[in-house]
Amino acid sequence: MLTTILSFLAVLGVLIFIHELGHYLAARHVGVRVEAFSIGFPPTALAKRIGETEYRLSWLPVGGYVKLFGQNVSDENANDPTNYAAKSLFQRLYILAAGPLMNLLFAFIFMPLVFWIGMDIPAYLNEPTIIHNVQAGSYAQELGVRANDEIIAVNGAKVKNWEELHSALGQIPPTENLILEVDRGGNSLILEASGIEMHHTGNMGWSPMLAPTVGGFTGESPAEKAGMQAGDKVKGINGLPILDWSEISPEVQKLMKDSKNNSEISTIKLTVELERNGDVQFVEVAPYLEPKSQRWLLGMRMQKISRSHSFGESVILGSERLWFLTKATFSFLGQMFQGDGSMDDLGGPIKIGMVIGDAVRSGIADLFFLMSFISLQLGIFNLLPIPALDGGHIFMLLLEKIKGGPLSIAIRERAQMIGFSVLITLMIFVTWNDLMSLL
Repeated sequence: MLTTILSFLAVLGVLIFIHELGHYLAARHVGVRVEAFSIGFPPTALAKRIGETEYRLSWLPVGGYVKLFGQNVSDENANDPTNYAAKSLFQRLYILAAGPLMNLLFAFIFMPLVFWIGMDIPAYLNEPTIIHNVQAGSYAQELGVRANDEIIAVNGAKVKNWEELHSALGQIPPTENLILEVDRGGNSLILEASGIEMHHTGNMGWSPMLAPTVGGFTGESPAEKAGMQAGDKVKGINGLPILDWSEISPEVQKLMKDSKNNSEISTIKLTVELERNGDVQFVEVAPYLEPKSQRWLLGMRMQKISRSHSFGESVILGSERLWFLTKATFSFLGQMFQGDGSMDDLGGPIKIGMVIGDAVRSGIADLFFLMSFISLQLGIFNLLPIPALDGGHIFMLLLEKIKGGPLSIAIRERAQMIGFSVLITLMIFVTWNDLMSLL
């Protein structure tokens, strides 16, 4: 918990600092006096005045602000060259946009570092493309794919592993047919179907062969407490053989359902047979019930491998990932605006803090990825035309340009009040949502 809290404060503090630094540097660049630079919202914990600016560290760590001379209606003075109100519309737009743009720049710099340092990916992505199972009625079944088939080419392009297969499938346009070359028991087969149908279903309906090897543990893991270690290969559970990672969870659910009818739930333990360095061992593991999913968990993670790239490749991959995340963000916002999205998908300070804590424990690449992702969201969110956000102020400037003069003080104050009300309501909601998800 202490790691989570400190990580949350450090990461959020850095991202807030980056955002406010953008406003600060832009304001200084065009000659606007900066009265205060604060990380966090009042009350103020620490403050030090240097020149014209008071630098503050405040108690509420969920935001920050740069106080500009003349930005409030009460101290506007168009005749003072250091006053915000005295600056041209373009200069004020520059100051307002600089904060979100700094967040977007931060994301663009740090996301490529994720791929350059090396990102953990599921180990199966580096394995041969052997099909473990095909769902009944799936697109893969209609295509003619069977269990134990090995996919060796997609539309003439050879694929050596699952990562290459996923990439090849993603590059097929809807107007083009899907042609798979399959190795079935030593014989080569050609399977062909419509690319439009593949894009429509969005899921092939097959699953890879996943070695039942423990890659790590999650949180308070019963498996780790029982003495299991990363690298252990699960051979069986309560005498039932395990050949694939995907078989572990269904067996655990079935065994727990059968066992709890005959004994107290707190006393139920499963006997896990495992192989470690060529030796077979047995451990007793007491699964726990995850409240949200209502599934019994052993607290194990799949095996992962680290994959790094050259600097040039990292820039390309990082840019592609940011573009994908940007499109996904606007798609989510569109769904929310249309009433199709779920408010449960919104995360508040508690959920963000927990995710940051997990990322810190996972490694530097995961932390950089999360910081880039959050910075991207901050940049996009602050550009939305909501009063009290940078985007709201920019929208007011555009209205001022259309009108040909400043908006009335009453309109600006009312817009600010509405904006703050919306933001406070949203903050209360997402925080409450976070608390409910913990119960």
